[in-house]
Amino acid sequence: YHAYLDVHEDLETQLAVPDFSALDATTKIVEKPVEPTYIKPLLAMAAMVLIGLFINLLVTQPKPPLSGSKGVVEVSKPIALIKALSGSLVYTGDRGLMSKDLKEGDSLEGGTIEGMTPDAWFELEFSDGSTVMITGVSMLTFSDEGQKKLRLKEGGFSANVNPQPEGKPMLVLTRTALFEVMGTRFSVDAAATAATLTVSEGRVRATRLSDSKSVEVSAQYRVVASQNYELIPERLPDSVFTWQSQFEKGKKQGNGDWIPAQGNEPAHLRAIPYTIDAKLDPQQRTLYTISTKVTQEDSPSVILAPGSRIRVQGKMDNPHKIWFGLTLRKPDGGFAGHFQIIVPTERFRAGEVFDITLNPEEYHLDPSLKKWAAGLSKTPFNLEIGSLWCHSLWDPVGLQVHKMEIISAK
Repeated sequence: YHAYLDVHEDLETQLAVPDFSALDATTKIVEKPVEPTYIKPLLAMAAMVLIGLFINLLVTQPKPPLSGSKGVVEVSKPIALIKALSGSLVYTGDRGLMSKDLKEGDSLEGGTIEGMTPDAWFELEFSDGSTVMITGVSMLTFSDEGQKKLRLKEGGFSANVNPQPEGKPMLVLTRTALFEVMGTRFSVDAAATAATLTVSEGRVRATRLSDSKSVEVSAQYRVVASQNYELIPERLPDSVFTWQSQFEKGKKQGNGDWIPAQGNEPAHLRAIPYTIDAKLDPQQRTLYTISTKVTQEDSPSVILAPGSRIRVQGKMDNPHKIWFGLTLRKPDGGFAGHFQIIVPTERFRAGEVFDITLNPEEYHLDPSLKKWAAGLSKTPFNLEIGSLWCHSLWDPVGLQVHKMEIISAK
């Protein structure tokens, strides 16, 4: 600003009209040679240029860094590692970057992980050793900025949480509930209108969002957070060994294209397509899949006992070999493995109802899990059945299923 005043003063000195009234009348005026008429405009233009440069300097002066920022742009730091994974998964980072090319050992900065198919499995380990795991068609958002926060939009996940800092419990949010975890083993199943918390070890505080009512849930108890249930923890019921699908009750009973009963056609699920990403399969082939949950939020856990059988009834337009499988969970809710069997094309007829009974003793661990086989179950028995599923690979064959059943040895 002072420089501007100096320039302005110089201009007044050089361009002002002289005041001759103070001169003595006897003073002899000596006329100077007439200067060219373009001098004054040039001086004025030069002054304006200087003023413009000075103002521009003021405007473009770098702003001081904000207090506490030290002038450094913060970069997100990894908060967890991928411990294990299988099946079709999509990860979206905090900055909106999407990735399907995930592998064991990758560092993640927080974001959202989606299981796209019934055979999806993803296990994440935070820096403090706490682990979370999703299976099947699920969507989980996670972050840790001094306090772990997770949001389960759909599906299910289990966690083994180490003791958390005082006053900073792990927070798990669903559409209907908030769960506060200090350190425990637990699992959560979330749907649009309900969330079920099952505690294996420790204690978890559950809050229903609709009325802010809270309860503490102890080990071997569970609670359902929904407007349709009382928010009262109940002891885990005794397990059962038989189960039957109920597709007639609506689309919530499974993952597929639900078709209501029409005439002689019972309610059923039709296979839905999922195209594998080019990074995982250059040919971008498609699988056509159906799945249904077995152990439900408001029912006892279903255990696959030795000697049990799995019965499936359905139909397909074109005969094709079909993969039948089940997803199993450990007593604490942790992932125990996918087991499957391939039924050859010859067992099916075009347009005709099939009714097959499968022996789980003939099932094998999904080959994609071979790398982690040491930490998974060797057999499918004496474990909780999370879901049953079936699919065809690459070809749309019009697969539909209208009944699935677990038959006990008795």
